[in-house]
Amino acid sequence: MRASGILLHITSLPSTSGVGTLAEADRFIEFLRESKQRYWQILPITPTDFVNSPYASPSAFAGNTLVIDAEELCREGLIDEEVLSECTGHARGNDYGYAIAQKERLLRAAYDNFVKDNPPSDYALFCERNEYWLNDYALFCAVKKHFDGKSWLEWDDEDIRMRKAEAMAKYSQMLSDEVDYVVFCQYIFDKQWKKFRAKLRKAGIKLIGDIPIYVAYDSSDVWAHSELFDLTKDRRPSWVAGVPPDYFSEDGQLWGNPLYDWDAMKKDGFDWWTRRVGKCGELMDVLRIDHFRAFDSYYAIKYGEKTARKGHWRKGIGYDFLKHIQDSFPNLSIIAEDLGDIPKSVLELRDKCGLAGMKIVQFAYDGNWSNPFLPQNFEEHCVAYLGTHDNDTTVGWWQSLEAWQQDIVLNMTGLKDGEHIARKLIRILAESKAELAVYSMQDIAEDDASSRMNTPGTLGCWKYMAKRGDFSRANARWLASLTVNTHRTED
Repeated sequence: MRASGILLHITSLPSTSGVGTLAEADRFIEFLRESKQRYWQILPITPTDFVNSPYASPSAFAGNTLVIDAEELCREGLIDEEVLSECTGHARGNDYGYAIAQKERLLRAAYDNFVKDNPPSDYALFCERNEYWLNDYALFCAVKKHFDGKSWLEWDDEDIRMRKAEAMAKYSQMLSDEVDYVVFCQYIFDKQWKKFRAKLRKAGIKLIGDIPIYVAYDSSDVWAHSELFDLTKDRRPSWVAGVPPDYFSEDGQLWGNPLYDWDAMKKDGFDWWTRRVGKCGELMDVLRIDHFRAFDSYYAIKYGEKTARKGHWRKGIGYDFLKHIQDSFPNLSIIAEDLGDIPKSVLELRDKCGLAGMKIVQFAYDGNWSNPFLPQNFEEHCVAYLGTHDNDTTVGWWQSLEAWQQDIVLNMTGLKDGEHIARKLIRILAESKAELAVYSMQDIAEDDASSRMNTPGTLGCWKYMAKRGDFSRANARWLASLTVNTHRTED
């Protein structure tokens, strides 16, 4: 069934709170409905790291509490209007520092007013259903704060670093109030996210989420389940993840994530992964697996190397694992991120699992008419984009091309000029036979490179915030007309 949607992360919703939150979601849901879109795609919704990246989270299960709706806390009586007005509405554009400080203040105030001695019944149910990861994550955050934010590898107490029973009991008791606070924050996130999902269902919109294949070393997952990762006896990484040198990077990319011990995971029926995907399935309708190729083969770099030059490829866990996931969650649709230097075996694995791959139009115009990213060469079972969060906006991409490269684009598309290039290419994308076309909000708004979300391998990213005017009726009417004319709506 043909459909289309928009890529816009929650934190990129227009807001005066430093980052976008669920408080601003209603207007965008209405824009999606008016423009006849049936999908909303976001990035990972787990907590971000110290550079605000959602792809290196301290937990593969927890929710990002920065997106909590402060106004909802006020409506529920957990904070008063004075505190709300003091902590919101004062940021201009994206400001993670402001957002983190003020959301912390709001949630601390809400926690103080929470009826801890007689909590609502759904609080106990939330704790019970999330027991597998919640207690470890809460203690991890509390101990990390106790040791001034240090990575767990550097915690001053070796016993808690190694999770010895006496130390676990000691810190759980000593930091019990902080542990309870972290649990409370996750409860609030979960409660608000459920309401958000209900609004999407009512509007007939499905949510596409993102799951990074790897997790951060400095995470509660690695600390609590070290036996599932390729670590030394003292729990330091043995080998780490990345990709080798290529045309774009002479040193490759050294990501630094610890690698999985797939043999250990297989012994318990892939329990951690199954629970992880299950949690994502609670939060999303469709799951995009980032760096899907690592299930076929993954690049291993010895821990301590300064670049990715000296790594080697290893065979991935493959079909049996993916079949297990599909059998466990038959109603969860999965998109395979199959971009980059992809061997034939990755595509065979993707097709054997019946998964949709990805097509990026910005990769198409190299003068080769057999380029698989050319819209006329798409297979139906794919999800197609002009660019993802890792690409420049289409206007920025166009402006970065040399004149001769722009001529190739015009020749291969049949366009006469580059005026309104983003919208012209959106139309070409919509007309393609791809089952699902996803447009970035920046391209609908015809934004330039200053609105780029991420430039891989660089700092200072994740700051894009949409403008309120981007959700205008004029934009909605234009996109609705395109969607109807390209048969991507059920109406």
